[in-house]
Amino acid sequence: MISILICLYNEEENVRELTERIYNSVKIPFELIYVIDGNDKTYDIVKKMKVPNLKVDYSNQKRGYKNSFIEGFNLVNKKSYRIVTLDGDLNHQPEEITSLLEKKADIIIGSRYISKGKIEKLELWKRTISTFANLAIKIIWGIKTKDKTSGFRVYKKEKLKKILPLCTSSNFEFLFELLLLANKKKYSITEVPITFKARVKGKSKFQLLKVINGYLKLLIKYFPSRSR
Repeated sequence: MISILICLYNEEENVRELTERIYNSVKIPFELIYVIDGNDKTYDIVKKMKVPNLKVDYSNQKRGYKNSFIEGFNLVNKKSYRIVTLDGDLNHQPEEITSLLEKKADIIIGSRYISKGKIEKLELWKRTISTFANLAIKIIWGIKTKDKTSGFRVYKKEKLKKILPLCTSSNFEFLFELLLLANKKKYSITEVPITFKARVKGKSKFQLLKVINGYLKLLIKYFPSRSR
């Protein structure tokens, strides 16, 4: 079986549709793990859901992406051999989980930036920041993966278990740090094209200054080492 791990922060407007689409599209045995932070109705909505193999961890405080991720990882079933992660705001399409699972690698990335990958209706400034971040990471660390900041991924559980304790970042830069550590350990990494869609409902959690600060800390910690 697989585990689908999703961290949610105030996503009451998206969680019903997200859940329905996951259960309608994933046809192999799976468990769904929601790690919920915030003070809106997301947790109340999820508590009332009548779906199988659903696990929930909740805090009314914002714990940070990495801490939430670790809480979810600790709930993963011992029988699971792969862990799927995706955003909770429907940027990522649950129907594409199957196409990622068809690939064989230590880490499979749902990529916006390879052939047939798409970005729909995303604000220009966000697209520019993402493109610049991926280019800067390639120049500094030499990582060849095209979409280094995508949160739509499939990890082999045992491989993820080895690098997770090494991570020191706390917010969205945590995704890149995982990739950096995976490159250092020579994990196999492949990419699958996805369609990334802009958020329609709810408010973005992206905080530019925090993201920049996080990447600067990683630069100080890992520079000038390169992962190839």
